[in-house]
Amino acid sequence: MHKHVVIAGAGPAGLACARAILTAAPGTDILLLEAGRPYRRRPCPVGRGRTCTGCAGICNVISGFGGSMHYGDGAKLSLLPSGRRLVPHLGAERASELCETAFAWLTEPLGRTPELLGERLTGRAVDAFAAHHLRIREYPVAVFGESDPATVIAGWHDLLAPNVDLWQTAELIDAKEHGQHLELTVRTGPDEERRVSCDHLVLATGRRGVTSTTDLLKRLGVPTELPDISVGVRLEMAVGLLEAIGAEHPDLKVSQQGHSQKVKSFCFCGGPNGGRIKVTNYQDAFGEEVLTLDGHETTERVPEGKQPLASNFGLLCQVQGRGNALEARDSFITTYRRLAGGRPFAQSLRGFLTRRADAASWPELQARMPFQPSVLDLTAGPVDQLFTDAEHTSLTAGFRRFMGSILAHARLGLTVDDVLDDVLVVGPELEFLWDKPAIDADCKVPGLPIHVVGDSAGIAQGIVQAAMMGIAAGRRVAAGTRAAAGR
Repeated sequence: MHKHVVIAGAGPAGLACARAILTAAPGTDILLLEAGRPYRRRPCPVGRGRTCTGCAGICNVISGFGGSMHYGDGAKLSLLPSGRRLVPHLGAERASELCETAFAWLTEPLGRTPELLGERLTGRAVDAFAAHHLRIREYPVAVFGESDPATVIAGWHDLLAPNVDLWQTAELIDAKEHGQHLELTVRTGPDEERRVSCDHLVLATGRRGVTSTTDLLKRLGVPTELPDISVGVRLEMAVGLLEAIGAEHPDLKVSQQGHSQKVKSFCFCGGPNGGRIKVTNYQDAFGEEVLTLDGHETTERVPEGKQPLASNFGLLCQVQGRGNALEARDSFITTYRRLAGGRPFAQSLRGFLTRRADAASWPELQARMPFQPSVLDLTAGPVDQLFTDAEHTSLTAGFRRFMGSILAHARLGLTVDDVLDDVLVVGPELEFLWDKPAIDADCKVPGLPIHVVGDSAGIAQGIVQAAMMGIAAGRRVAAGTRAAAGR
């Protein structure tokens, strides 16, 4: 079988790439591969209070049609300058146009333009963070409620499915040069492989391909640069603590002024209705099974029982004292497996900050919290021991600055010391595990008919940012298609 274009991955990057090609070059023969399941068949047992089973080798949180837009979960669309590393890569004017187009395409199925927050901060918010030498990064953010992604994903499916050849539960496992074409091997079943040749290959594999895509590129001789890896935790607490600042900036991030210890917030889920934590199962991507955390803001969830809803945010620092990026990643994961078997675990904030183990079991720790934890598939353990002394010092100091600013802004009459027993620390969080392949401004690998887009490019994360790269690559592929047709 021969296809003009094969796109591996049906997340925001791959879907936007397919649309860009079809918009500029209608009738292009496209094969869209998705390693996961159809969008209506992506339930997560952890989201229902059950144990992560791995879902028969395909994690429904990180695999499936829609990618990081998960059916039934909230999502955030953060616009430039969020993902600011894309601006020098794409060019400022072009990046702005791509961002505008990506946002329009992503919200089109809703039939409305979502409200954008995060740019009009009150002086009270600015002052509260400035007092801790922090500056809030202002950029527009749209929040999807839990029902919105279902509408958006269905819209993308209805648009693309009639115009592309869509293979689901089909994973690209190899690619080789063969004359002017690429010869691909696609796994379509436990013991079934198919061969496909193509003129252009777009790798939009996201978290599912966190290591396999890098391995594939290396086999093709593509230079890659080791990533900057950050490690950290997710902190869960009653919704009231994060409600005020979350209402002003749904994707709260800060720049630190005058601090040598660089700590950042990540995937802030603290609006008026809080957020929930899920887990991502990387299966054998790092050898043995490894699970990490995944946060989602919620707008439609209602409390179950008497305890209030939870909210959460991730806190990350750069790895310290672990060698290069690969050594650091392996060191961290090895420690995680030793402490918790590679599955998320929790500790009270007081225990984490003081590096004193909680004696409680998970049911006992859970019962002590003044909110309903959103993940029940946890164990209690020394989360602080995941980190070197330098990393722990950075996270501790960074948390006090960040949380101190949040509490000052909320005007609840509370300090950080007042909430030490009311916050759950869940680990681990990991960011930027992708090697950075050599790609040009169109996300094309020099000398090969291959584009790398979305998280796989190792430049920036986010739904809008992935779609931006997908559109840039799609337009380049379409231009080549038109040129070839005109010869």
